[in-house]
Amino acid sequence: MAIGTLGLLLLHANSKLPNLRTPLIRQLPHPSTNNQRDGFPTENSKHKNFCEDINSLLDLSQWPQIVFFKDRLPDDPKHVDPRNGEDDAQGRSAVAEFNRMRNLVLTSALIDEGISEGGMYAAQSFAKRVMKRGNEKSRPLSIAVTGNSFTIGSNCGESTTQPSDDCAWPYRLARRWTEVVTRSLGGNATNTKIEWRMLQANAQGSNDVAHRLPSLIDEYRAKNETLDVIILNNGIVDNMIKPWLEAIVRVLLEKFPQIMIISLVDGIPEFVGSWDKYQKNMQPERVRRTIMTQEHYNLTGVDFAKMSRLLRYSEKERYTSLRRQYPESSLLWPQLKQMEYANGTIITEELADPRPHGLQVYWANYTPRVAKTKVAHFPLNHPPWPTHQYVADTVLFALLRLLRTGMGCADNIGAREAAARPPLPETTVAEKAEVNGCFICLEPRDRLDARALESIVDGTKNDGPSVRESPVVVTCGDWRWVTDERRRSGWQSDRAGSLIRFRLKADEEPTISLTYMTSHASFGNFQVTFRPISKVNASVQPLMGCNDVANFENKTILPSKSLEGRRAEFSLWETYIFPGKLDSNDTDTNELMRKTILDKMRESSNIEYVDMYVKNNNYHMDRRRIKIQTITSC
Repeated sequence: MAIGTLGLLLLHANSKLPNLRTPLIRQLPHPSTNNQRDGFPTENSKHKNFCEDINSLLDLSQWPQIVFFKDRLPDDPKHVDPRNGEDDAQGRSAVAEFNRMRNLVLTSALIDEGISEGGMYAAQSFAKRVMKRGNEKSRPLSIAVTGNSFTIGSNCGESTTQPSDDCAWPYRLARRWTEVVTRSLGGNATNTKIEWRMLQANAQGSNDVAHRLPSLIDEYRAKNETLDVIILNNGIVDNMIKPWLEAIVRVLLEKFPQIMIISLVDGIPEFVGSWDKYQKNMQPERVRRTIMTQEHYNLTGVDFAKMSRLLRYSEKERYTSLRRQYPESSLLWPQLKQMEYANGTIITEELADPRPHGLQVYWANYTPRVAKTKVAHFPLNHPPWPTHQYVADTVLFALLRLLRTGMGCADNIGAREAAARPPLPETTVAEKAEVNGCFICLEPRDRLDARALESIVDGTKNDGPSVRESPVVVTCGDWRWVTDERRRSGWQSDRAGSLIRFRLKADEEPTISLTYMTSHASFGNFQVTFRPISKVNASVQPLMGCNDVANFENKTILPSKSLEGRRAEFSLWETYIFPGKLDSNDTDTNELMRKTILDKMRESSNIEYVDMYVKNNNYHMDRRRIKIQTITSC
C-alpha cells in the first residue's frame, strides 16, 4: 500500500508465517456446550481452564521472537537483491539486539501502567464474539485501525527494501495476533479470525476519520453486521482545538453500541513531558484532553507517553536498573530530536534522506541502534521499527487483557452477570456546541450507488437536455455498469481517456465521498474534477467530452485530483473524501474543492448540483481498469 493512501487488509488464520515458537496451552473448552450463559462457558472447571489459557498468553516471555522480514518472507522475489547484503546484515543485527532486550523493556508491569481498561459491556461483547464457535460460516471479528503517517509506517523499515505497511505497527499487530492467539486458541473452539480494517492515512486526524465514518457505518449496516473493535491512533495530528475525537467517539458508540474503542496516546516527547512536569504529575494539554475523553466515555486507553515517562523518570528499581544498563538511552520511543552519524556525531539539521552525503544515519540515543532506512521528516513522529513492534505488542496485550476481563476471569463465576449496555452520556467533555460543530455526514444530501442504480446514459453521441439531466452519463470512452456474483457492482472503464460524469444534489459547502475499487491486479489510477451547476443550467450546461480530456493534464486549466487504484493485496473498496464544510489536513484536496466548487458557490446562491467527472488515466500501464461504486454529497 503506498504511503498516503487508505488501506484495508483481510488477514486470517491461514496467513503465511514462519514456524515460530508459541505458548503451550491446553485444549480450550468447547463454547457450544449447553452449559452456557450469554455465550460463555459456565462450568467452573471449564471457565477456570479458559482463564488459565488466557493468562498463559499474557506471558510476554513466551511470545515468538521477531524475525527479520526477508527471513519471514524468503520466497518473495521483490526481496531478492544481492546488492543489499550490507543493508540486510545491519537489519538482522538490529533485530537480534531487539530480541535480546525486548522482554527487559516491555514488561507486563510497564504495560499495566499504560493500560486503562474501559467498560465491562464492551469487554464482554468482545469476549462473546471470540467465544463463538469457529467454523467456515462464522463471521470474522472486525477490527479497524485509524491513524496517520506514523501508523502507515513512515520511516519504518528493518532495511531499505521492507515495505512501509509491512513494517507498520497495525500489520505487526495482525501478524502477532496470528502468531500468539490464532495458533494457540484457533480452531473450532473459538473465533479468532479477524478482518483487519486498515483505515490509516498520511496526515489523518480525527477530523479526517469523521469523513470515513458514514461509508463505514453504511457498509456494516448493509451487511447487517457490526464493527467489533476500533483502535484510534490519531493523536500526533490531532491538535484538540476542536473536539473531533469526542465527536467520532459519540457517533461510534451510537451506531455500534457494543463496540470496543481503544484510544492510543503516542510516546512523542511533546506528550512525555519534562522531569519537572513528571514530578508535578502534569500532563500536556493535548494528552489531558484525550484522557478526559477516554474516561468520560469509558474507553480503553493505551498511554505510551506514560510508559515512556516511567522508563525515563520513575525511581522504581525496575526502571532505574534499566537506565543503568542502557544509560542515556530512549528505550520505547525516541526522545531526542536529532539523528546521528555512525561515529556518534549529532546532526543538527533535520534531514529526510536516510544517507545524507552518502553516510548512514541513526536515531540518536536510541537502543537498539537502528539505521534510518526510509525518506521521511520528523524522526520523533516517525520512529523506527522497534517502536512499531512495541506498540503492536502492547495493543495485543491490551486485547488479551480485555478478553480476560470480558470472560470474568477475575470474578466468582456464580456472581458474574452480563453488563448492561451503557447509555450514551448526555454530557460532553468539550462544550456541547463545540462537539455539535464537528460535522459528520450521517444523512447524505444525495447518493448514487451502483448496487441500487444500474442506470447509465451514453452521452458520447447525444448531448440533449434529457441526457444532461441524467445522474450518470458516459461522455467519452467505454464506461459501463457491471456487477458479479459477489455483488461488486460499479461503473467500470478499461480504456485510457474514458470520461464519466456523476450529478449530485448539493447544499452550500458540500462534502463529497467517492467509493472505488482498489486491487493487486488490473486496477489503476484516475483523475477527478468538479463543476457546480445551477438549477437554470441543469439541462443546458454542455457536458465535458473527449475534446476536454487533454485539459486534465494541466491543473491550471482544469484543477483535478489523482487517486490510486493499486494495492499490494486483495481487491477491496476504498473511500476518498472531498471535504467542504469538514476540516481536512489534505491541502491538495482542500484546494481542489475551493477552486472548483466552494469559491463559485460563494459567488452564486443558485448552485443546486455538483457534477463530478472521473477520467481513466492509465495510458502507459497494464492496470487500466477503474470501477466506481458509490458517490455521496452532504
